[in-house]
Amino acid sequence: MRIAALTFVFNEFVNLPIWRKYYGSQLGERNLFIVDRDSTDGSTEKLGEANRILLPRTPFDDARKVACLSSFQSGLLSHYDAVICGDCDEIVVPNPNQYPGGIVEYAEKMEGEYATCLGIDVTHIIDAEAPIDLTKPIMRQRRFGLFKGAGCKTLLSRVPTLWAPGLHCTDKPPRFDPDLFNFHIKLMDYQCAMQRQMTNQATEWSERSLAANHGGHHRYSFDKFVKEAFLDSSNSVRTNKVQSFDFSNEIAKLASETKQVGGIYWMPQNVFRWIEFPEHFRGVF
Repeated sequence: MRIAALTFVFNEFVNLPIWRKYYGSQLGERNLFIVDRDSTDGSTEKLGEANRILLPRTPFDDARKVACLSSFQSGLLSHYDAVICGDCDEIVVPNPNQYPGGIVEYAEKMEGEYATCLGIDVTHIIDAEAPIDLTKPIMRQRRFGLFKGAGCKTLLSRVPTLWAPGLHCTDKPPRFDPDLFNFHIKLMDYQCAMQRQMTNQATEWSERSLAANHGGHHRYSFDKFVKEAFLDSSNSVRTNKVQSFDFSNEIAKLASETKQVGGIYWMPQNVFRWIEFPEHFRGVF
């Protein structure tokens, strides 16, 4: 089975190497497609056999981004059996206990034409964990994560898919799989996240995106960002709000409350659950 991975980047010097290594090792680097909004930090200059598609750097517009990715994903499916499409801080991971062959095995056995991942923020608990060492596996250094409805995304598909801004929702009803995860690594390290937030704050946004408040969290003040991303997280773990690695109730809530509006299936975003990663996820990337 031929599977492509597709992403959209600007100055992702931390996350892009992780994305490229993970997907390249499973799919082959020639099957990676990186849409680059004219990065200036050198992160897209040496990509091995991965494919770089260079775009002009105009004011960032989330609707234009997903229109580009939706069209590109559709085109890739004329040559590939399936495509993974997401941000480069999103790592699609099948349960290694069920799919030791990783993404390829999962896609070969996947029921239906697409799958919706369960989204989990891999989070740095700053008062209990050391800064990340990027030369070592990420999941051996982080114990806790936050399940988020907003991170549950349809990222793996065998059919053309139309995404809404943020890649959160699509033109198809979600098909949740409790054995497929979207590990979001934006918050895996305090210092890396702060550097990324500086880049996000300096981004010039289109008037349309600002009016619609697309990506509003990327424009948070540093105080608000640190509180929500790290201080509240450490407090949740310290006060024993961590629950079991079972998302049956959350999946049921997301499925029952999804609404179709304007041709898009909108899932609720306010669903959360703190968890500790089971041992079999250690070292998956």
